[in-house]
Amino acid sequence: MIRILSTAAALLSAAILSLAGLMGGPDAHELLSSAGIEVHDGDTISVPLNGERTTIRYLLIDTPELHHPRRREEELALEAAGANRDLISSGPLRLEFDEELRDRYERLLAYVWVALPEGELLVNEELVRRGFALPLIIPPNGKHAPRIFSAMEEAARSGAGLWSRSENRIFNPSQVWSEATVLAGSFVTVRMTLERVEERGRRILLSQGRLTVTAYRNSRTEALLGLRKGDRVTVRGKLVLSPRGCEIPVASFLQVSRDSDG
Repeated sequence: MIRILSTAAALLSAAILSLAGLMGGPDAHELLSSAGIEVHDGDTISVPLNGERTTIRYLLIDTPELHHPRRREEELALEAAGANRDLISSGPLRLEFDEELRDRYERLLAYVWVALPEGELLVNEELVRRGFALPLIIPPNGKHAPRIFSAMEEAARSGAGLWSRSENRIFNPSQVWSEATVLAGSFVTVRMTLERVEERGRRILLSQGRLTVTAYRNSRTEALLGLRKGDRVTVRGKLVLSPRGCEIPVASFLQVSRDSDG
């Protein structure tokens, strides 16, 4: 099985690298179409392989949903897809893999590099740097996690993309819940007074009312366990609806700050 997957990965790399002879055209959409590459959204593309289409999901990042079966189009989804299209049409591509080759949906998981005159650029990282993606680290994959988090810090400092969108949208949990159907899929800032700080399995949960901040425990989030009931915090991220109310998934302590008067 490993040999089969490795062979498929090699064939796919060769198929994508065939873009090298097509570079230089002014229209990214026409360029990718001629190579058989389809951009689904900011972090997913598909390419022809052995007469079938193979879907590639970018490793370690998550961009706004454009075609989710249960969610409407999310904020910055079109911009993220456009940035992805422009990046992968700007030079020859190379795929790099991590510990797990495919996800549960059988999508090929990859780091996508594009060759530019000044050197190779990691597309996954660049989408985070431009504020069109947040980190999404799912072990055992994580080879380039330091680069992804460094790009996130750069985006936050410069107010790129989602960081500027959320800056002036300041709510409390009650306001978020009352406007949940409108705000779902948008980037917001929420000021909370924590009622619960819990650890459930691999997840850390910070809650007030119907709003929960969720994080997978790792070196970038375990500091959240130092928070206590009654602490006042400010959270920045994408609001999503959940069966129990609303959630803001966070990937780093950079998204959660303790207020000075907490």
